[in-house]
Amino acid sequence: MTIYNPAGESTGSQPSRQDTGDWDIRILRKVGDLADIPVGDAPHGEIRRVAVIDTETTGTDPLHDEIIDLAYVVLLVDGRGEIVGIEREAQALRDPGMPIPERISRLTGLTDAHVAGLTFDLDKVQGVLSDVDVCVAHNCQFDAAFLRHLLPATAEIAWACSARDFDWLVDAGLDGRSLGHLLMQIGFFSEAHRAMADVIALIHLLAHRLSDGGTVMGRLLANAERETVRVEATGAPFEKRFELKARGYGWDAQAKVWWIELQPDQVEAERLWLGRAVTPWGPSPRARAITWRQRHR
Repeated sequence: MTIYNPAGESTGSQPSRQDTGDWDIRILRKVGDLADIPVGDAPHGEIRRVAVIDTETTGTDPLHDEIIDLAYVVLLVDGRGEIVGIEREAQALRDPGMPIPERISRLTGLTDAHVAGLTFDLDKVQGVLSDVDVCVAHNCQFDAAFLRHLLPATAEIAWACSARDFDWLVDAGLDGRSLGHLLMQIGFFSEAHRAMADVIALIHLLAHRLSDGGTVMGRLLANAERETVRVEATGAPFEKRFELKARGYGWDAQAKVWWIELQPDQVEAERLWLGRAVTPWGPSPRARAITWRQRHR
């Protein structure tokens, strides 16, 4: 390979990477079927039934948009976070009663013709989700909201969010949170953007082995089932919003309050900070316990 300087004169030849074999290449494997998921054969401790779920919808607002594609796989997970069985799987399409937006059709490949006249067996879905120990989804706040709108009886089920209840950088050395990006970093890719394809992709991530020998699934469930405390900065002045946001508070538009989720041993220090920096003349901040049956709502 001949190298030229800006004046166009040849500066000599250097071997290309192709010549030397010195390539920086990462090989990715396409996500396979459920049969490709490693399943342990020697369970340890309590066995939990974990439903991994994904939904495809006509939009992002559960009050106005509808689920058009729903899939779940119920896994048996032992006390170490190892997948030791696959109990059941299901996927179904649903007619949303409205045209599927072109953007959603481009994303999912689903058109009005694919879903025309189809519906879910809601009794079956409710029965399955009510019988598992916890549901897992990537950005589960989205899926949980749509399922609650469709099936109000699912409002109290436990959820674990693989996007927020697991620190991908600290615990796994992976950057980012998107499902596709994380998947590529562990050596896989998925072409489809359908509910079951995303469920299987997520299960590949959950089965990923960490440096300490544990799994993402085990660490995720341990994090998600831990009780936390939601602290609300009640009566916070409008001009304090930047300080609250910088400290990690989020805005709850429905309750109209800034809030943060903390470990129980962090609450007293947070109360003191709020009283000193945000609401020195009151009112006192509200605090309430949060479990995986209330989180991500």
